[in-house]
Amino acid sequence: MRPRSITGPLILVVIGVVFLLNNLGHELPLWSIFTDYWPVLLILLGLVGLVEVLYHASRGDAIPPRPLSGGGWFWIVLVMFIVWGSNKGGFQLGRLNSGGITILGTDFDYDVNLVNPSQGISRVVLDNIHGNLAVKGEEAGEVKISGHKTVRAFNKTEADRGNEQSQVRVERQGDLLIVHADEPRGGKLLNISTDLDITLPRGINVETRGRNGDLTVEDIQGSVDVSSGRGDVRLNNIGKDVKIESSRTGLLRAVSLKGSLDVQGRGGDVQVEKVEGPVTINGEYSGTLEFKELAKPMHFTSARSDFRVEQIPGSVTIDLGEVKINNVVGPLRYSTGSRDIQITDVTNSLELTLDRGDVQITQTKSPLPKMEVRTRNGDLTLTAPEKASFELDARTGQGEAQNDFGSPLESKSEGRSATLKGRAGGGGPKVNLNTERGSVTIRKN
Repeated sequence: MRPRSITGPLILVVIGVVFLLNNLGHELPLWSIFTDYWPVLLILLGLVGLVEVLYHASRGDAIPPRPLSGGGWFWIVLVMFIVWGSNKGGFQLGRLNSGGITILGTDFDYDVNLVNPSQGISRVVLDNIHGNLAVKGEEAGEVKISGHKTVRAFNKTEADRGNEQSQVRVERQGDLLIVHADEPRGGKLLNISTDLDITLPRGINVETRGRNGDLTVEDIQGSVDVSSGRGDVRLNNIGKDVKIESSRTGLLRAVSLKGSLDVQGRGGDVQVEKVEGPVTINGEYSGTLEFKELAKPMHFTSARSDFRVEQIPGSVTIDLGEVKINNVVGPLRYSTGSRDIQITDVTNSLELTLDRGDVQITQTKSPLPKMEVRTRNGDLTLTAPEKASFELDARTGQGEAQNDFGSPLESKSEGRSATLKGRAGGGGPKVNLNTERGSVTIRKN
């Protein structure tokens, strides 16, 4: 019978003894010991394996199998790199992110209360604070900071040390007030999250840097600048321009902005409503984008899409597979990849280009806008008022052409292709519809 290696059982025995002692009340700084002495574990594993090989070789026995396969050693090396990074300050283990999936250790809470005069201050900067931040403007008064800090550690001694080394501080530089949290030194598995509620005079400008957590800003009459952050961003009732440059947002919600909105980065859902200035969104967003009541031009660009419109009195909703546009002021220009598109009531002009997807355009009132719609693969449907005036040129490379307007529009078929041409209501704006593969349909309201 082939002998088996004893390395695996020895590892289980050591781990079991350590955790048993910890459960019996012998509080051991497990992570501190491990991060300091983990190379010893590799040395012991190697020595045990070497002794086994030499012992069985001297007796002429079969060499025991390796305790770990190549995949097992891969995971050991990966964990060791993570531990090394943690010991050097490159990682903080205990939570996967600011949202907090708890893995190890215990949470210890500490109160935060700070007050600073606001006289002469024009801008407040929240610098590299990890946690949820809520900023609210008020008529006048001091800058007030309250909240709590959560330190995750294996024991209270380490947590107290982390709290002392990560104090929230307020520094004034001329008319600038900086709020930041110190970085702990030499921490062993310290994950620190600082959740703050901040009130300040409404006229002050607000800036955040390096945020890792949710951010809420409301009732601020100054500008708002958000950079290099992760987490949800919610803005409400902002008096001047807003700029957001974020590495990863979950939800971005901006409501009641009197200035412009400029967003760059990556994220999930985007909700923009009641903005008086121009709106620019540039980046990759995996969720639903919703725009309502925008008084000035809106421009959204991503790797595969480019959307421009002059005003949105109604709404625009952009999902990964579907787009709904209702009551917008053109010129509307939209180029994208694969999406089904429903458009209701566009003024001035419409220019639409996509690779794949069905397009349904409904105009409930005259006059119709000038239209240029192209898709490589999808059905095109235009629904217009019965007495609408327009000049139509509709083509399909492979598909059928259907016409509810009758004789003003002439239908022709040749092989797999078909066309609809003519002037309805005596003529008007040019409407060009073109699909390489799909049907073309003209309907009456």
